[in-house]
Amino acid sequence: MAGSAIVNPQSSALTLATRAVEAVAADPDEARALAVAALAATRRAKDPDATSVAHRALGLAARSADDAQAAARHLRAALRVAQRHDRMTLAAEARMSLALVLDDLGRPAAAVREIDVALRSLRGLRRGRAVMQRALILRRLGHDEEAMAGYRSALRVFRREGDRLWEARALNNRAILHSYHGSQRLAAADLGAAAAIYADLDLPTAAAQVQHNLGFIAAQAGDVPLALARYERARVVLTRAAGLPVEALLDLAELLRSARLLPEAQQAAQDAVDICRRGRLDTFRGEAELLLARIVLARGSAAEARDAARAARRAFTAQGRLLMAARARAVELCAVIGTGRADRGTLRAVRAVAAELTAAGWLLPGCESWLDAAQLALAVGDGPGAAESLARAAGTARRGPAALRARWWHLRAVASLAGGDAPAAARCADAGLREFEAHRASLGATELRVRSGGTVADLAAFRLRLAVTHEPAEQLLQWSQRCRAATLWLPPARPSGDPVIARDLARLRRVHADLAAAPIGAAHTGRLLQRQRDLEEQVRRRSWQAHGTDEATAAGPPLDVLTAALGDLAFVDLLAVDACLHALVLVGGRVTHRPLGPVQPVLDELDGLRFAQRRLVTGRGHRASATLAAEHAAANLDRMLLAPLDDLVGDRDLVLAPTGQLQALSWSLLPRCRGRAVRVTPSAATWWRAHRTPRPTGPAVFVGAADPPQALREVTGIAAVSPGSRLLAGPGAVVADVLRALDGAGMGHIACHGQFRSDNALFSALRLTDGPLTMYDLSVLDRAPGTLVLSGCDTGLSAVHPGEELLGLTSTLLQLGTRTVVASTGPVDDAATRTLMTDFHKRLGTGCTEAAALAAAQLAADGDDRYSSAGFVCYGAG
Repeated sequence: MAGSAIVNPQSSALTLATRAVEAVAADPDEARALAVAALAATRRAKDPDATSVAHRALGLAARSADDAQAAARHLRAALRVAQRHDRMTLAAEARMSLALVLDDLGRPAAAVREIDVALRSLRGLRRGRAVMQRALILRRLGHDEEAMAGYRSALRVFRREGDRLWEARALNNRAILHSYHGSQRLAAADLGAAAAIYADLDLPTAAAQVQHNLGFIAAQAGDVPLALARYERARVVLTRAAGLPVEALLDLAELLRSARLLPEAQQAAQDAVDICRRGRLDTFRGEAELLLARIVLARGSAAEARDAARAARRAFTAQGRLLMAARARAVELCAVIGTGRADRGTLRAVRAVAAELTAAGWLLPGCESWLDAAQLALAVGDGPGAAESLARAAGTARRGPAALRARWWHLRAVASLAGGDAPAAARCADAGLREFEAHRASLGATELRVRSGGTVADLAAFRLRLAVTHEPAEQLLQWSQRCRAATLWLPPARPSGDPVIARDLARLRRVHADLAAAPIGAAHTGRLLQRQRDLEEQVRRRSWQAHGTDEATAAGPPLDVLTAALGDLAFVDLLAVDACLHALVLVGGRVTHRPLGPVQPVLDELDGLRFAQRRLVTGRGHRASATLAAEHAAANLDRMLLAPLDDLVGDRDLVLAPTGQLQALSWSLLPRCRGRAVRVTPSAATWWRAHRTPRPTGPAVFVGAADPPQALREVTGIAAVSPGSRLLAGPGAVVADVLRALDGAGMGHIACHGQFRSDNALFSALRLTDGPLTMYDLSVLDRAPGTLVLSGCDTGLSAVHPGEELLGLTSTLLQLGTRTVVASTGPVDDAATRTLMTDFHKRLGTGCTEAAALAAAQLAADGDDRYSSAGFVCYGAG
C-alpha cells in the first residue's frame, strides 16, 4: 500500500497530504506513507498548506498507533506552519487534532482550551467536526450532558452537509455515552446506523471499531460469549490495520474480569498500562491502572489494590477528571473494606461516592458502590443504613449483569438474616442463585461455566450455612446438590464441533510429536513450546465464544427418587461449611446430618497420605517409614471421616460425594473402605444422572499407546479374553481413531501416560501415539462410552474451583454421559497396574459392578503393589 501511495508524480503535495488525512481512519500505514511523500514534495514546492496538512496526517497516524508524544510533536508542527503563514482554518484544524492528543496525554483542560480556540475560526462542516471532538473530550471529563448536546449538534451539521463519514463517527461515539448511562437500546441503534454507513463507504477498519463497540454493549448486558465473539472479529481487522487500540484492550480486560478469567484479565490490563507508558497516553494509563487495581482486588490482594486505586485517583484529580476520580475512590474504599480496616467513617465515604456516581448517570459503578455501602453497613451493625443502600441499588441491580443481581440478592439475604428473618433470607438467596444459574447456562464454554462459580461462591456458601443452621437435613442435602459442581448438571460443552478448534487441536498434536522427536537441547525446542502455548490459547479463547442452552440448572432428583435409585447403597455427602466438615447420610429414605469437625486436620492428613503414597509408588525414600506414615494418615482419615458414621452406614457399599478438597483421596486405603465397593461422585445429582443413563451397546474398545511399553501388554492380554472387543494398540492408538471407536462403546479402556495440567486443567490429557487426547477432544463424542477405564498416572485428578466446580478428565466424561470412570489420583506402577486391570476385567466378566470389581481387585493386590493399586478410584454410577 505504501508503494501505491507515491507512484503518481503528477499528484500535488497538497493533494497527497489531504489524501493522507482522509486515509488515517481506513489505513494509518498508508496515511503515513502519503504524508511522508507530501512532505518530500513540499521541500521542492515550498507549499506551507501541504506541509501543515502533512504534519497533521502524521500526527493522526501516530495517534492511531497509540504514540501520543509523536502525535503531539507533528500536530504542533502543523500548527506552527499554519500560524506562520496566516492559514487560520488550517491552524484551527491542527488545534482540533492536537486537542484530542492533549487529552490522551492527560491534559484535558488544555485540550478544551485548544479546541475552543479552534472553534472561533471554523464555520460550517469544519465547525461541526470540532464540536464533535469537543464532545468526546467532555465525555472523558465526565461532562456527559454537555457531551450529549455536542453530539446532537454535530450530527445535525453532518446530516445537513451530507458528511456521512463524520456522521458515522459521531454515532459511534454517542453510542458509547448511551451505553455508560445504561441506554443499551439507543446505543445499539446508533451503532447499527454507523455500521451501515461504514459498509456503504467501504471502510472495514472503521466498521471493525463499531463491531468492537457492539461487543462492549454485549459486555455491559452480561452476554460474555457474544461480547468475546465481537471483540475477536474486531481484533482481527484492527490488529491488521494499526494494532489493537489501547481502549479496545481495556474493554477486553474488563470483560475477562467479569468472566472471572482473572489472570488473563490482569495480563491484558498490564499490557494496556505498558502501551500507555510507552506512548505517554496518560489519560488511558489512569484508566488502565484503575482497572488493574480492580482485578488485583478480585484476586484477593486488597492492600495492593487500595494503593493502586489511590494513585489512580490522584492522577485523575490532577487531570480534572473528577468523575473518574470518584470511580477510583470507590475502588479504593472497596479495597479498604477488603483489608478489614473499614469503619463508620469509611461507610460515610462509600455512600458519598455512590451518590456522586449515581447522580452523574454512571449507574453500574454507582450501584456497585451502593452494594459496598450495604455490605459495610451490615458489618458495622447499621441495619437501616444497609436497607437504604440496597433500596438505592435496586433499580440498576435488577436490570444489571448477573453478577450484580446475584450480589444484590445475597446482601438482601444477609440483611434479612441479620434482622432475624431466616425464611426471608432463604427466599432472597434462592432468588439470587436461580438468576445466576440462568446466566451460567447461557455460557457455552465449560471453563467459563466453572469459573463463573466464583461469582456466587459466597452466596452459595451463605445458602448452605443457612441450611445447616435453620433447615432439616433433607433441605441441606437438596442445597448441597444444587450448590456444588453445578456445571456438571448442564448440557455438555462441545468445542470439538467447531472446525477451527478441531484444526488447532490437530496442529497441537503435531507440535507435541515434533517436541517428542526433538533432540534434548535442540535450538528449535523453545519455538515449539511457544507454538504449543499459542495454540492452546487460541483453542481456549475460541471456545469461550460458544453460547449455552439458556436452560437453568435443575435442582436434582427428589429425595424419594434418589432413595429408590440407591437401593441398598448408602449415600454420604461430605461438605465443608465455614471450615467445618459435615456429613449427610442417606439410607433407606432418611437423611441424617452429622458434624464431623474442622476441615484443616483432615486436609493435613490427606497431604501426608498422598506424599507417602507417592514415595511408595515411585520408590523414593525409605520404604518402611513411608509405609508407616501412609498407614497412620489413612487410619486418622478413617477415624475422622467414616468412623462417626458407622451406626448409620453399617456394612453397606458407599456412594461418596466428598468436598472438592477431598477429590484426590485414595479411598481404598482407608480401613473401612478396604474391599468395600465405593463410588465417588461430585454430587448426588451427578451420581443419579450417571446411574439412570442407559449403557451404550457398542463393543468394548481397548487402547494401548506405544509408550509406556507396559500399556501394549496390558490391553493386548485383556482384549484376548474379551470376545468381540476392538483393539487399537501401538501405531493404531491415534486420537482420531480412538475417538471414533469410543463413540457408543459399552466399555473403553485406555492404557497410556496421563498428564494432569494444574495450570490449565482443560488440557489435561491422555498421551496417545500421535499426541495428547484432551478434554476438548473428548467433546466430539456423540455417545460417550458406558464405562471408561483410564489406566495411567493422575488421570482422576481435577482442578477444584470456587463452588466445588471441578475441571478434569473424570468430570468431563461424566458430563458427556459416561456412566462410570475408573481413573487414578496419583502415580501408578506399570506392572502393578497391569496385574490390577487384568483382575478387574476378569471380575467384571463374572457380573460384578465396576465398583465391586475394583474393590476386590485392590484387596487382592500384592503388598508391594497396594499403594499403586489404591490410587484407582471408581467415579460415577459404578
